[in-house]
Amino acid sequence: TALVLNIQGDVVEEYSVGAQEAAIAEALGRDRFETRLRDILAVLDGAARDPQVTRVVLVLDDMGSAGLATLREIGAALERVRGSGKPVVAWGESYTQGQYFLAAHADEVYLHPSGALLLRGVGGNRSYYKDLLDKVGVKVNTFQAGRYKSFGEPFTRTGPTPEAQEADAYLYNGLWSTWLADVERSRKLKAGSVMAAINDLPARLQAADGDIAGLAAKEKLVDGLKRRDEF
Repeated sequence: TALVLNIQGDVVEEYSVGAQEAAIAEALGRDRFETRLRDILAVLDGAARDPQVTRVVLVLDDMGSAGLATLREIGAALERVRGSGKPVVAWGESYTQGQYFLAAHADEVYLHPSGALLLRGVGGNRSYYKDLLDKVGVKVNTFQAGRYKSFGEPFTRTGPTPEAQEADAYLYNGLWSTWLADVERSRKLKAGSVMAAINDLPARLQAADGDIAGLAAKEKLVDGLKRRDEF
């Protein structure tokens, strides 16, 4: 028997609505927009112990967002399933970054022939309101203790300080490095190979365009020769 784990919606610690409302919505056939992390972990750990479950199939098309800490907990549970001697198979029509993180922990990963893998890295943006506040005549007074305390900057500046940029880069680079390291370890890839593939992508696309253009020229030449032979 295979356990088919079809994760629906965002993976959360707690429902944004009550458990009763979520159960009623599911009973009425509405799409589930959230799945609790604890339920996923309980199901996977139960499958690892259940002798009648021989494998786990991940269906990730309807999975929404999930934080990196949440993804790592699910990934660890998938490794426990594999550690019990049961293979894990992942399927997706396409993979987002979070979906592929889980798929990477499977023994086999399947992607629809017309599908794609979307990697966006880790980052964010912040809005700054000083110009707007000046126009409407609002003055904001903030107190700052320390160079890296940037909470009040959006209300008093039009852009980040160098210290805020440094802190954000430190956070985002750390999260992205963790994502890369976990995926490479799970897929048994050499460290740095994912970023190397991303950095080489423009050159490979350019080479592919050249190959396509060359193939089109060859087809045009062959077609011309055929037409000459006809006459």
